[in-house]
Formats: sequence, C-alpha cells, structure tokens
Amino acid sequence: MPLSDVTNRNFQSPLNFEFSVDRLTDFNYFVQKINLPSLDIPSAANGGVNPFTKTKVTGDHMDFGEVQVDFKVDEGMKNWFEIYSWMRGISYPESQQQYRDLINGTTPDLDGNIPQPILPGITSRIYGQGTLLINTSQNNPYLRVAFIDMYPTNLSEAVFDTRDTDVNYVTCTVTFSFNYLTVEKIPV
Repeated sequence: MPLSDVTNRNFQSPLNFEFSVDRLTDFNYFVQKINLPSLDIPSAANGGVNPFTKTKVTGDHMDFGEVQVDFKVDEGMKNWFEIYSWMRGISYPESQQQYRDLINGTTPDLDGNIPQPILPGITSRIYGQGTLLINTSQNNPYLRVAFIDMYPTNLSEAVFDTRDTDVNYVTCTVTFSFNYLTVEKIPV
C-alpha cells in the first residue's frame, strides 16, 4: 500500500480506553491499565515431508495470553472484595458451600448482603464477559474487544506502607483467563 493511501496517520493513545466486566459492579470505574493479550498459533510438526528434519505447518488452534488489569482499590475495598469473592467461590478453599453460593448467586457482599443475581444461568455465574472499548484520539469508541467466558486467576498483593511520604493509593493487578475474544469496529 502506498503511503498516500494511508487515511489515518494518528497514533493510538494508550489513554483512550474503557474496560468492564459484566459481573463486577464496583471494579469497572477504578481500572487504570489493561493489556490486549498476546495471540499465538503453535506450529504443528509434519515428519513426512523431509526425512532429515521435521517441517512445520500452520497450527489449527489459537492460544490466547492472559488479560492483566491494574486498578486502584476503593476506600471500602469493595472492588478488591468482588474479585476475592469470585475467586473464593471458584476455588472454595473453606467448603463446597462457597462454590454452591457462587453457582446460586447467593454469595454475600462485603456488607453481608446477598445481591440480586446479575446473570442468569449456571455457567454465567462462574464466568464473566469482559469488554474493552478502544477509543479514537477524540475519545470516541472505535473498537470493541469482547473477552468471552473470563475468570480471575490471580489477584496481586495490596501493599500498605506507612513509610510513604506522599499518598500512593493502593493498587492491585488482577489476571484473567478467557476462552476466546472477538473484535468488532463500532459504527460511527
């Protein structure tokens, strides 16, 4: 393509995005950073073409990296607790009732209240659907990346330190795995 055919010569700003997960209500507002994960198609070895070396052919499936999201922890730690509670329900470290509560949508929030179920169905209570909106330099939505059936796999430490001379608010990183992603252009 000749350079004269390039219609948009603006660079993508890393500041223009929005990220949300449908099952997290207190988390979405505090997102600071997200990565668009890596994509990988592993090669398959084919030994029949050359008797001296294995030749590679294109693979038949795509592997997705993980989504890492940095977020500021709110003062009541509700956004941290949402992720902790989700992870606790998936892994049920104390009893199987924690998993049943996740499936039934009866996991209490930090205040001890049982919220109204956000999503219908059994598997939708285990998984969440993530959406990354990538905006133009004018901050208009341009691309929608949907992460299908995502779930948290790691929640980083939250550091509290009285030695700081400035207020550095507590931040955490949550890592999500997901089954696949879709990308679509948002109509103008």
